[in-house]
Amino acid sequence: MNERTPVLIGAGQFVQRQATADSPMMLASQASTAAINHALSKTSIDAEELAQQIDTIAVTRLFSDMGHMWPCEWGRSNNPPQSIAQAIGAKPKHRIYSPVGGNQPQSMLIEFAADIARGKRDMVLIAGAEALKNQRHAARQQKQSADFSLNWAEKFSESLDDRGLGDSLATEQEIANGLTNVALYYALIEQARRQQSGRSVAAHQSAMAQLMASFSAVAANNPYAQFPGLQTAQDIQGATPLNHLYSKRMIAQDSVNQSAAVLLCSLAKARELGIPESHYVYLHGMAEGTEHPLTQRVDPARSPVANLVTDRVLKMAEITAADIDLLDIYSCFPCAVTAIAEHMALPIDGSRALTLTGGLPYFGGPGNNYSLHAMAEAVAQLRPSADEVKARYAMVTANGGMLSKHASVIYSTRASDIDWAKADTRVQNTTAAMPICEAPSAGVIVSYVLHPDATGQVGAIIIARTAEQEHFVASSVDRSTLEVMTKHDTQGQSVTVTVTGNQLTFVLTRL
Repeated sequence: MNERTPVLIGAGQFVQRQATADSPMMLASQASTAAINHALSKTSIDAEELAQQIDTIAVTRLFSDMGHMWPCEWGRSNNPPQSIAQAIGAKPKHRIYSPVGGNQPQSMLIEFAADIARGKRDMVLIAGAEALKNQRHAARQQKQSADFSLNWAEKFSESLDDRGLGDSLATEQEIANGLTNVALYYALIEQARRQQSGRSVAAHQSAMAQLMASFSAVAANNPYAQFPGLQTAQDIQGATPLNHLYSKRMIAQDSVNQSAAVLLCSLAKARELGIPESHYVYLHGMAEGTEHPLTQRVDPARSPVANLVTDRVLKMAEITAADIDLLDIYSCFPCAVTAIAEHMALPIDGSRALTLTGGLPYFGGPGNNYSLHAMAEAVAQLRPSADEVKARYAMVTANGGMLSKHASVIYSTRASDIDWAKADTRVQNTTAAMPICEAPSAGVIVSYVLHPDATGQVGAIIIARTAEQEHFVASSVDRSTLEVMTKHDTQGQSVTVTVTGNQLTFVLTRL
């Protein structure tokens, strides 16, 4: 085999179910240490020697470094990779801090696998964490005692490749008209999928709850899950409603203390260090791509790029969905699961496990870093099969934004001869963007969401299509319109629109 072939040699995870004073970087260091120890199982070298072989440390961006939504008042590391390096005794040449997105752990894996194949890197540690549970617990303690404080600040002078927040995934019209919450975006996707399935709201909620209960069953047996215990379909459907489709127990839960890490190196480096071949997990298919903003998709229920990414990785690996033994589909919201599962012709009734961890609502949703936990599970669960006659395959899918940025990878202990220095892993969006109408007078509802505001007053947001086949986003607090929408399925109904600056408000044409 080519000695530049990238292989995963270790994976680690860490969880704190009780609140502590630990920072997210402390948690990430714990998972990194676990990944090193996992790689060293049955070897003669020690952790310090292996840590010093790491030339690149890449960290998934924290929620608290994404802007105003999750600010941390306890300070931060100005160089998260160096925080980990200092904790584990590494001296990396390269320190990378990722952009925003749940796709990022696998997108970084795709990037670094190609770099290793090209000889640009030898050993990479990919790590990430969230300590939002600790952060929020500390905020409550401070309210009770003005003297309470934490200090998570770390300052380093080493260089950092900080890749920023990344490109915006929303249009200005979406933001101006109320789409400032990711749950609203996914509810619009879910509503469009519900309508196309022919299910009533109640029937669709029941179907979502049944599917997600199968995720909870996996989480209940996962020692790294943030939330112990099994939730039934009845528990999930009957939880506090967030909007007209979702309950609180159907979506990602971000109040977690979780971390994960994986070690990726060249085949030559693994052999040089004496890592047993039974530890090697190879990459058999990798692809990523970016979708249009939601209102610029011809059909809000679909992500064509997600399908192209799925098809590409299976084709690369020369296998079909039926050959996948271990599968983790990104599960921030139910439609994120069903969009992928249906394309792969997999059951969505809960009869097949579609998660390795238990999913973001039940295992835990550690910000942008969730898929790194799925990757760690894939490596850990594949390794015992290394000596089996039939090698098993694991597939992990990930997405960022609103089914916006997709990255999928297929893993196996079976050796791979793919030259990742030359492989085309970037999937291009082949569908034209739907035009946006800035000043519509009327349209037909393509999808909608009914949601309460902070005061409990219900409002509505729609994606609608004009006669000229353009999309627009509008909101409404019109009582008569909302009364009809709460009692009837108004998908496909006509609306009239009032434009005031960049604000679009609608009423149903026929009440």
